[in-house]
Amino acid sequence: MFPVEYIYADWFGWQAYNQAQRADSESLISLSEQTLVAGSLTEGYCIPQFFLRKNGIDHGKAFDLDDVEEHWRCDLDLMTTNESFVEIDEKTRIPIFTVEHLEDDPKFVKLRLTKEWKEHRPRYKNVSYLHQSYLLPSADHSMHGTESTSFHGKKSKWSYTLHGPVRKLKSNGFTSFERDETDVFRYPTAWPGPAMEWLIRPRPSGWPSVDLIQEIFDSGCHLAPCGRGRRIHEPVEMLKYFQNPELYDGGSTAQASLSVTKHDIKIMDKTEWKTSFSIAENKLGASISPVQRHVIVLLKIIKKFYFPKVVSTYCLKTIMFWECQNRPREFWKENNSAKCILVMLDRLQECLEANSLPHFFIPRSNLLQYEDPTKLKEAAAIVSDVKRNIFSKTTSLLKRLQSLSYMSHIYLRGVGAQLDNHLLKMQDKNLSEKDHREMLVSLLALFVRKCKEVIKSLIQADPVCEGQNMEKELNICLQVYQSILARNLYKLWFTRSRDNAKNDEQEKVNDFTSFVKEEVKDLSLREDFVALSLHFF
Repeated sequence: MFPVEYIYADWFGWQAYNQAQRADSESLISLSEQTLVAGSLTEGYCIPQFFLRKNGIDHGKAFDLDDVEEHWRCDLDLMTTNESFVEIDEKTRIPIFTVEHLEDDPKFVKLRLTKEWKEHRPRYKNVSYLHQSYLLPSADHSMHGTESTSFHGKKSKWSYTLHGPVRKLKSNGFTSFERDETDVFRYPTAWPGPAMEWLIRPRPSGWPSVDLIQEIFDSGCHLAPCGRGRRIHEPVEMLKYFQNPELYDGGSTAQASLSVTKHDIKIMDKTEWKTSFSIAENKLGASISPVQRHVIVLLKIIKKFYFPKVVSTYCLKTIMFWECQNRPREFWKENNSAKCILVMLDRLQECLEANSLPHFFIPRSNLLQYEDPTKLKEAAAIVSDVKRNIFSKTTSLLKRLQSLSYMSHIYLRGVGAQLDNHLLKMQDKNLSEKDHREMLVSLLALFVRKCKEVIKSLIQADPVCEGQNMEKELNICLQVYQSILARNLYKLWFTRSRDNAKNDEQEKVNDFTSFVKEEVKDLSLREDFVALSLHFF
């Protein structure tokens, strides 16, 4: 119901769109070369674009906008890098600050201004630490206030606002657009001291590789204008800060340094900054296997639907990194994917109950340190409930998702009612292995049949009638559903033939090849489909 092809199609589609944006300098939302893209869209952990329907897809209707409750679309996170020095001339560079990691939570830092910088900028002579306002942007964009019209005729306005250190460009139309931008400093040395352990720690799985570790080290990390605690005031305007920085110094009487104790969130100290490993996380995210990617995206969907806010997507990603590092590659296999999901939920529950989740790069930092223990305990109970009822929880959710992928309503139409009956029976602990396998065969046959229905529709579709530039989209969609069909055909063949397993490998190959050709003989597919099926085989 949630094929891994959906994830890759959306991820690759976004990458192509990003490249097109960078190539089009006249685009109002184009990206400069200095802008770094961060977050799940780059890592490939983004939830595919989904419409969440009010009811399950069991009523035989085609996709209808009136039946949509919510549109799930991933936002875009951007970082613009600022070097931590000022150039006087071609040969002279003055460092602005040195980094001091906080003892009680070393992922946060203070930036102590250098003597050389103070001499170069006398207004800072009595200032100890750099304020976050030094990097804050102006809340102004050419798109702000302009109107756009969506494909279904509804108009929406663009807004560009400042939220803490983040500039948010947003369109509130039905197919909404959201882009978050922030300025960051590049970490002034090769790698943070508190994160040195990450470079040399034992890695039972062999992940990440030595080459990837070196690549991440060479890319470095960044410092973002974000401290502990809660922002209760609008950020100080950059110009106002430049005029009198002494008023906003963390060591001055005007802005006393505020402590942040566990579970007692205080006002944010605006001279605290956070170490950001976004680029490293992007590289790690891009390196994981399809099964690991499938697991983390499905967990993010479950989190979005069931878990409270205290369970962040960053927590899920951190747990995934730890598990990828510590579990052998043999664990992350497609036929073990259900166990992979349950193991991840086990680890999440353990972390919530212990009020502890070590940061992946700086383990001395606890990502749950400042959360309310009561909320963490409540979240742990919800995770436990999802684990106990994983069949019903996931299927009821997936039946309400309508992918934006072309023709997916044909694939999902009518699936829910047939699934309910089968999955209920499959949970019977007294079910014989033979009966269980027969039901599994009928489920796989259902998804094979659905793939064939979509492929027939795509082959018969006329790109001219469907609309402008549809030929490429139809071709991409055809490739996606051929991949889904190929994988399900192998599973169906394997499940059916398990009792009559042949010893000779070539006999197995020949038998499977004949099975595939017979199954797709009415689809007019090219010969390379058999090769694709054999690849999965």
